[in-house]
Amino acid sequence: MQLLLRAIQAVIIYTISSFYAVLFMVRTAFEYLIDPYPWPPRTRSLTPALLDDPSFGSHHYAEVNGVKLHYVEKGNPDKPLMLFLHGFPEFWFSWRHQMNEFSKDYRVIALDMRGYGRSSAPSSRSGYQLDLLVDDVRSFVIMLGYEKVLLVGHDWGAIIGFQFVQKHMDMIDRYVMMGAPSLDVTRRLLATSWQQFRMSWYTFFFLMPWLPEFYVKNRDFRYIEQNMGDFLTKAELEVYKHTFSKPESLTRAIDYYRENFSFLRKEEKLPIIETYAPGLYLMAENDQFITMQSGQLLMKSMPRLRCRVIPGSRHYMQQDHPVLVNKIIRDFLVLPN
Repeated sequence: MQLLLRAIQAVIIYTISSFYAVLFMVRTAFEYLIDPYPWPPRTRSLTPALLDDPSFGSHHYAEVNGVKLHYVEKGNPDKPLMLFLHGFPEFWFSWRHQMNEFSKDYRVIALDMRGYGRSSAPSSRSGYQLDLLVDDVRSFVIMLGYEKVLLVGHDWGAIIGFQFVQKHMDMIDRYVMMGAPSLDVTRRLLATSWQQFRMSWYTFFFLMPWLPEFYVKNRDFRYIEQNMGDFLTKAELEVYKHTFSKPESLTRAIDYYRENFSFLRKEEKLPIIETYAPGLYLMAENDQFITMQSGQLLMKSMPRLRCRVIPGSRHYMQQDHPVLVNKIIRDFLVLPN
């Protein structure tokens, strides 16, 4: 019976996905008739110098959980670990402002999640299942020799982070998530909130093959310019375009959606948590992807979780309003347990 219900859910979801795919193809066809644009985007073979700027930290690799993860590290290695998990379409570089701020007090590390940036990318979509991503983080922390971690995540990094918190609370000192709730809350919002359903059109569209990659790359990564152009310099924007112009890079990033919003797979049951670590959830006032209802639902399911709104910010708040985000995080970290 449960399998039948999942099959029905999958049919509904992929019907919606197909609708958005047709809508996108019609719209794109008209757009190209009115204003033709060369395809594919220009190649970017030279690595931008900014990407390897030593002021951001030192670059390293680690073999964990069957993948090779690239990470950038800054700060005293004898300090407590503060680990950053990025979202879509981002990579370690999205945490540069936070790394500079918190490296004074922590050993700060920003990962390229599997499939992103310079980390290895499994070719199978199943290689991006949520619990595998969580195991990457757990294995990485253990590899570094830490028993506890201060975990910070944004967007998909927050989804992975919440799952890590719920599975491995014993390894959490504190946690800060922003711009996305847990996968369970995300699914509940999609099923119960018309506002979130409309805001999440891309989640359905991204389940389709090939078209989402075309959408993000179209007109020399217009998607990235529209969503990040207000706060990225020209050089920083080029770093993003270079990173996601690599072969298969967008496909692997979008496979996070394709794999984890499938309703046919039985989810692993989460453990019962007796004692929760302190947590902070940040929401952008003008987030174009996530509704404020996410905070309300999270606080009901996760004791000791505080919620704050970043005024005037859009989704990528840690880059859009880095000074304010850093201050709110620092204020949270000095609170007594």
